[in-house]
Amino acid sequence: MKCLHICNDFMGSKVHENLYHELDEKGIQQVVFYPVRKAKIKKVEKYKKNPKLEVIYSRPLRPYHTILFRNKIRFLYKDLETDIDLKQFDIAHATTLFSDGALALKLNEQFNIPYIVAVRGSDVSTFFKYRKDLYFLARKILLKASKIIFISTSLKHNFFQNSFMNKLRPEINDKCVIINNGLDSVWLDDIQPKKKITPSKLLYIGNFDVNKNIVKLIEAVVLAQEKHKDLTLDLVGGGGKDHEKVIGAIDANKSVVTYHGAIYDKGKLKEVYSNAHILAMTSISETFGLVYVEALTQGLPIICSKNQGIDGTFNGKVGEFVNPLSVTSITEAIERMILDYQNYDIDQLSFSQFDWKLIADNYISTYQNIISQEKIANHAE
Repeated sequence: MKCLHICNDFMGSKVHENLYHELDEKGIQQVVFYPVRKAKIKKVEKYKKNPKLEVIYSRPLRPYHTILFRNKIRFLYKDLETDIDLKQFDIAHATTLFSDGALALKLNEQFNIPYIVAVRGSDVSTFFKYRKDLYFLARKILLKASKIIFISTSLKHNFFQNSFMNKLRPEINDKCVIINNGLDSVWLDDIQPKKKITPSKLLYIGNFDVNKNIVKLIEAVVLAQEKHKDLTLDLVGGGGKDHEKVIGAIDANKSVVTYHGAIYDKGKLKEVYSNAHILAMTSISETFGLVYVEALTQGLPIICSKNQGIDGTFNGKVGEFVNPLSVTSITEAIERMILDYQNYDIDQLSFSQFDWKLIADNYISTYQNIISQEKIANHAE
C-alpha cells in the first residue's frame, strides 16, 4: 500500500509527523506533499535526508494565493504532477477539507485515486465564515471522499451547525468518523491522579495568539481572586499576534499572574503540571487541543470553551465548559471548580484512544477497507 499525504500544515504541527512515523513503523509506504510557504523551506529541507519519510514540497506559495484559492490549487496541482509519479498511489490522505481536499479531488478525477479528507478547525472557523464562494467545491470534495475524518466530537458538531453542510448530512453522515490526535507516550506512560486539595493554581500552556483569548482568561482569574485570595495563574508559552497585549495584562496583574516563558522540555513541563491544579484554555476556536489531554493525564481537570477542543470527547465530568467571549462565564467556571473540585472524576478516564500506535492501526484499517472497496467496484465495471 502506498499513500500520498497532502499536508499544508506539515511544519505547523507535530501531529502529522507523529502519525506518519507510526504508519511507517507499520510498513505503509508514504510520500508527503507539502504546499510550502517561503519561510519554511529551510526547515523542511532536513526531510530530504530522511529515508523513512519522503517529503516533496511545492514552489513557495505567494501572498495572493491566500485570496485567489482556485489559482492556488492550480499552482499546487501543477507541482504535484511535475514532481511526483501520481499513478503509484493506492490512496490519498488530505489533512484539511478545503486546501488539501481540493487537491485530493483533482487527483481522484484524473487518476481515480480514492481519498480520505480531514476536517479541521480552520475549515470551520475561517473557510465557512469567509469563503462561502467555495461551498460548492467543499460539497464536491465531501461527496467524492471515501471517508471524512473529524479530529474531535466538538468539531463534528460545529461542522454540521453550518446550514449548507447540514443539508449534506443524509449523504455523507455514514462516511463521517472521529479519530482523535494522539499524545506523546511520555504522558500516556506516566498517568497521575488528581490532587486531593482545594485548588488555587490555574495553568495555561500555549501561544499568545488572539484566538487563545488569554486576556479574558486573566480578567476572569483576577475577578475570581477577589473571593479566593490564594488564586493564581501561571502562563507558559508566548509568541503570536496577541503577545504584547498579553504581556501588558500580565504586568498589570503581577500579584495574580506569573509568566514562565516557553518550556519545551517535557520533563520540565511535567513539573509545571505537578505544581498546578487546573488547566484553563478558553480558546475562541480549537480543533482539538492536545494540551487538555496532557493535563488530564497529569491529574488536572480543565476549563475549556463550549463546543470547542475536547468538549464531548469524554463521558465523565472532566471540567467546565464556558462561553469564551464572556469573562463572567469563565469566572463562574473557576469558582465552581474551586468549590466542587473533588467531584471531577478524571482518575477514571481511559486514554487509549490517544495512543499513536492504535490511531495508526485505525487509519491503516480505513485505508485497506477503502482500497478493497475500490478494487471491487473497478472489477464490477
